[in-house]
Amino acid sequence: MRYLLLSTAILIAGPAMAEQIETTARVTDVTVYPWGAGVTREVALDLPAGAHELVIPGIPQGIDPGSLRISGEDAVIGAVSFQQERALPDAPEKSPELTAAEAEVRRLKTALASRDAGVAEIEARAEAAEDLIEFLMKVAESDGIGSNDLAALSGTVGQQLLQARQTAIRAKAEAEAANLDREDQVGALERAEARLEALRGPDSERGALVVAVQGQGKPARIRISTLTDQAGWQPAYDLSLQRKTGNLRMDRGLIVHQGSGEDWSGVHLRLSTARPMDQSAPSELQPQFPRTSPPEDVETYSRLASSAGEMAMDMRERAVPAAPMAEAVVAGSALAGVVGETVVYDYATPVTVRDGADALRLPLDSHDLTATVVAEAVPRRDSSAYLVADAVNSTGAVILPGNASFYADGALVGRGALELTAAGDKMKLGFGPLTGITLERRVPDETEGARGLISKSSERQEVAQLRIHNLTAEDWPLRVIDQVPVSTQK
Repeated sequence: MRYLLLSTAILIAGPAMAEQIETTARVTDVTVYPWGAGVTREVALDLPAGAHELVIPGIPQGIDPGSLRISGEDAVIGAVSFQQERALPDAPEKSPELTAAEAEVRRLKTALASRDAGVAEIEARAEAAEDLIEFLMKVAESDGIGSNDLAALSGTVGQQLLQARQTAIRAKAEAEAANLDREDQVGALERAEARLEALRGPDSERGALVVAVQGQGKPARIRISTLTDQAGWQPAYDLSLQRKTGNLRMDRGLIVHQGSGEDWSGVHLRLSTARPMDQSAPSELQPQFPRTSPPEDVETYSRLASSAGEMAMDMRERAVPAAPMAEAVVAGSALAGVVGETVVYDYATPVTVRDGADALRLPLDSHDLTATVVAEAVPRRDSSAYLVADAVNSTGAVILPGNASFYADGALVGRGALELTAAGDKMKLGFGPLTGITLERRVPDETEGARGLISKSSERQEVAQLRIHNLTAEDWPLRVIDQVPVSTQK
């Protein structure tokens, strides 16, 4: 430990004497939370012994500097500077990877320019031949040429016209042949420029890390971990019910989105149910002083409390970034692990999630559940009954809240949402209306007490009639739900 502290102090005290090396940090691992993501970058390079400054451009400015963590293997990490506004240090030494990318762009640009110049030279020969043909034709058609001269001129002009036309034809053929693979050459240049841009990153939108390190004369590996709030994931479900057998299949998937300012290409992806960007401690209660109030004051307080709750919910919804509409489906599988109360899905196949462009959908797993099918009727609100499946969460893990698509006997019947359901807890799932079972609710007679001169009545009577008509060709187990009034007055 003393050696580590001493090395760090030396690096901080004399950074101006250190050799500057510009290198790149590739995103290798990403852990996405329902709101936010932890991003890990790696730098691998041959680090000579002694003190150095690593300049790592292309770091998105949206990261939280307080979440920055750096560790080194075969290198001692010293002072770290995250530069977002000021320019990078002057003329740092470039890494071999960056130097090779720049050299490749220059080579391809030179080769393409040389090809275009050669094609232009060939086309110039063709144009010169066309010009000669036009000149000879004008000479042959000119007046003032005698009969003797015309005979001699005809042989000469005819031979020259033939040669000029042959030259034009050959030049056009050579130009077409020279342009056959130009598109491939342009494509190679565009890919090389894209790679160089990815290595460097636009300085106007990104920052740079300047890391003081003590090399040990061997290949070093440096890991950089940051946290961004511009990412998230949510589950997606497909629930398929076979009504006759009561079989219920649940296919689970994950939708990942991010707008961190950079593409995640071929990264190792983990998805965690933890919420590091959210509340981490229990709420505190303030003193409460109850008092009796007139009914209108109670109603006013209730409206204010309801408005405050809706406002708080709206703020939470706006705080979570929305996923783009486009979806890319990737084959693969995820393994679930449990860390305390947190479930972590480790996706084995490398994935790519572009900045602000994709809503990546990943398959997770499938489970077969046993359901009890009933027709549920709510005559107070609905005009027909609904197909409902009562099931138990037998997956062995919590079912997280998320959007779901419901299929009955292979047909899509609706879209909805699943609530948070613990393992072993009950679930009630709706699979669309049963239009052949009609509902009606009537209140034929209703009386309420009135105040008189001598006496008063505080009694209210209500009779409701619920009528359910089964117009289908089969029998249905039926569950009818209605409200029973409860008095709140003495």
